[in-house]
Amino acid sequence: MTGITHLAEADSAGQVARHVLRFGPVPRGAVARALGLSAGSLTRLGSALLDAGVLVETDPVTDPVTRRPTRPLDVALAAHRVLGVALAGGAAWGVLTDLRAGVRARARVPLGGASPDAVVAAVAALAGELGVPRPDAVGLAVDGQVDADGRVQADVLGRRPPVDLAGPLRAATGAEVVVGDELTCATRTEHWTGLGREHTGFAVLALGAGVGHGLVVADRVVDSPDAGLQPLGHLPLESTGPRCPRGHRGCATALLGTPALLAAAQVATGLPVTWAELLADAVDGDRRARQVLDDAAAHLGRLVALVAGVTGVDQVLLVGEGADLAVVGYEALRAALDGHRDPRARPVELTVRDHDPHDWARGAAGAAAQAFATGPRWLSGVRR
Repeated sequence: MTGITHLAEADSAGQVARHVLRFGPVPRGAVARALGLSAGSLTRLGSALLDAGVLVETDPVTDPVTRRPTRPLDVALAAHRVLGVALAGGAAWGVLTDLRAGVRARARVPLGGASPDAVVAAVAALAGELGVPRPDAVGLAVDGQVDADGRVQADVLGRRPPVDLAGPLRAATGAEVVVGDELTCATRTEHWTGLGREHTGFAVLALGAGVGHGLVVADRVVDSPDAGLQPLGHLPLESTGPRCPRGHRGCATALLGTPALLAAAQVATGLPVTWAELLADAVDGDRRARQVLDDAAAHLGRLVALVAGVTGVDQVLLVGEGADLAVVGYEALRAALDGHRDPRARPVELTVRDHDPHDWARGAAGAAAQAFATGPRWLSGVRR
């Protein structure tokens, strides 16, 4: 058996495995070029990872650079299982994924209370529903503030001081545990398995009751302890606009939050509507609904222009239950976005993801998978 016998080679093996996890299946030559390894070094490291079952070979292809036949490397995805959980709407939403956050199954269970014990019980129930009593890693995403030790302050846990969720989950599952705010988790997963595979910088904007954001710059997620507080949501966009629940006039939440838009629609039409009904009315040609959404879409375009201008990114991903605003109001959004950028600047590309509460659970799973892949357990079977 080929072994890894030196600490530096063990580190290199980890780099190889993680590169294949992010970008695989990938030809050997592409791995060597990306990591600056010689062909001999990659052969030695790859053999050890293959022998340990960390990597596998896929069907032969032609290397696009050398034009020679090669068998690309990929991760043995079926060897590890990750449980991702998100708390929302009085329920725990769960997904079972592989190390690349590919969803294999999903489930939902009621959240039986606002205590850490209730959260642990819900995670255990989801593990049972999904048939994974002993996952390799567990990720938990919450709409709230999470500190570096996994202590959470969130509405779903009641109005109480920060509580430890990472410790009880670790004790209950014996797994690698990551607890984070839902948007940071989603951004980390997008960095490893989504836009980050092709772009080293992008922003994520989440539209719902408020407005949150995540950011990747120079191939790194920009962390902030305040991410769960959605600071972007209180950025002023219109000095004469309505006030948000915290009293800020014309901020992003007051102009783009779904409760604010539904209130504006009721004023315009005289009737209460749901978000789905408002979108459908605008698509069907209702002038009042269209005006409400176009006004909001124009504000969203200004916000995207501001984010892109300040951060330098030209890729923006829109997620959350309110993201369909960008689809229905695209023309107004694009006009405002382009109108607030220098015409010589790179155009900003927008991507809109359909909303599913399980998406936040997938984000949690992806964050947990990254922690597992950067820790000691994943490569423990590689002889060093």
